[in-house]
Amino acid sequence: MTQEDTNWKNVNNWHWVEKNCLPWAKTYITGRLTGVKASKGNVNVSVEEVREVTGDVDVNQRKGKVITIFDVAITLGWVGDFDGLSAAGKIVLPEFMHDTDLDDLVFDISMDNDTREKEPIKDAVRKELTNEIRAKLSSFSKDLLEAHVKDVYISADEMKGHPVLKTYQPKPVAPTETKSTSTTKVVGGLTTITQTIEFVASARDVFETLLDKQRVQAWSRGNAEIGREVGSTFRLFDGNVSGSLEEVVVGKKIVWKWRQKQWPAEHHSIVTLDLTEGRDNTVLKLTQKDVPIGEKDSTEKNWTNYYWNSIKATFGYVSSPISRNRSISHGTAQSDLCFRRCVGTEVCCESEKHIVYPNVSIHRA
Repeated sequence: MTQEDTNWKNVNNWHWVEKNCLPWAKTYITGRLTGVKASKGNVNVSVEEVREVTGDVDVNQRKGKVITIFDVAITLGWVGDFDGLSAAGKIVLPEFMHDTDLDDLVFDISMDNDTREKEPIKDAVRKELTNEIRAKLSSFSKDLLEAHVKDVYISADEMKGHPVLKTYQPKPVAPTETKSTSTTKVVGGLTTITQTIEFVASARDVFETLLDKQRVQAWSRGNAEIGREVGSTFRLFDGNVSGSLEEVVVGKKIVWKWRQKQWPAEHHSIVTLDLTEGRDNTVLKLTQKDVPIGEKDSTEKNWTNYYWNSIKATFGYVSSPISRNRSISHGTAQSDLCFRRCVGTEVCCESEKHIVYPNVSIHRA
């Protein structure tokens, strides 16, 4: 990155920066997986084509920390042969995510004109070809970071030689009388943001994750000031987000007076979070009123990347093999005790019921 390319508006890397890397991911995955081969005895199979790559792939930087967040679905076409027989079909990888282990990837495999005689070919795809695909995807996160880190992060070396602008020389005051304008006014009007997010967790767990100080510090990856009493104030992300708690219904509703640091002085939006618990998930509905219209897009992305995606990555509140196959009880006195004891430490309490999520430790009750 040259001095001319450097984003000097983000010197010291304090601001939220993100880059959409889905086009790069499509090219990368197509190049890595097309032509991948495997064999089992006299059965040969290979990936003939990458048919589709959809989803979200982002590189984010906040407070000098760069992270990758991705959730993509991949569709492949495969071919194979065995004892003079040939076959073709499709492989669907519905979830390739930043917080999923390669061993936990699930492949949906189908074969065109499926017959019993061709079953060894399909079996080789299931057992051998999928392992080769896992190997090819193993360095995706590292390669993604290396390819795009300079677009979101200014290194210490590049900070040297910061361009110095000439001293501003104001023009003489015009003789005509002009009216002053206030910097506290919102330019362009106000708008409303709505989002619906699904968490594989109880409503009480999601509620606690949003208001418990230790949990907030875990998913926000920094110091946090937050209270759960009406009228209490909060500060997150080094003061870039602040406000106060206006209304609370335990496990069901949170209302904040909420603002970002760069908004006009003293201007606040009203954020309402409604929690609805289902059989095996909780749906959170966000309604944010009085958002400056010029800040709408960035605010929506910040909710997604720095609240919802970070919470899911930290606590595992996603539809994954762990959450599908294990019955986990959060929010109990036992799990809260373990959370407070173990989060941020290298050595846990060694309970047999302990489950380690990506960045946090929680117990089953």
